[in-house]
Amino acid sequence: MRLRRRAQPQGRDVLLDHVLLTIDGERQQIASRLHDGPQQLMTAIRLLADGAQHALESGDAEQAGRTLERLQQLAMEAADELRRLSGSLHPVALEQSGLVQALAALTETLQDEHGVAAQLTAPAERSSRDNAHDAAVYMIARETAVSAVRSGATSVAIELTQGHRSLRLRIETRGGGDPDPAVALLLRERAVRIGGTLDVTGQDPAVVTLTAPLP
Repeated sequence: MRLRRRAQPQGRDVLLDHVLLTIDGERQQIASRLHDGPQQLMTAIRLLADGAQHALESGDAEQAGRTLERLQQLAMEAADELRRLSGSLHPVALEQSGLVQALAALTETLQDEHGVAAQLTAPAERSSRDNAHDAAVYMIARETAVSAVRSGATSVAIELTQGHRSLRLRIETRGGGDPDPAVALLLRERAVRIGGTLDVTGQDPAVVTLTAPLP
């Protein structure tokens, strides 16, 4: 008996294509950043270390000192770049300090790496934290913002408010046009998984609003 493969709804096909393209694109971006950033810095560090060793063997303590200072500077630059890169893969701040700090780090990344005006309005502390729930909220904010920036957005405003039983996340972007339909599908899927609802308006400003129960 021949089994027929059940066709997926068109929306699911679009969502799958978007996820695969996003994964491939981010892998390529990570590879480029590793090559242009930490990898070249490590090569420079190795060469400087050789130079410092040669200076010490030659008895030139002054030159060795200058070389070691430069080594320290490059090591700090490499550490900062690796921290930013790892943060784009998985927000360490989310596990260490919670959702608000992770969103704050996201706005800094949007400003530093993408050159857009980004701001966060959020409570100083949250009374309830659940890592899986917070991760879904964070990813909705990140995917909305990054997609908008890639489409040409010039500003991103993120607002997080929390009541006794629910939270509200609002992301307003300007200059990027309507939200990508595939991105909107992915965001709604994430919202559903935490029992939330998502509202998307495609005007300028474009606004994505998540309302979700607290865990």
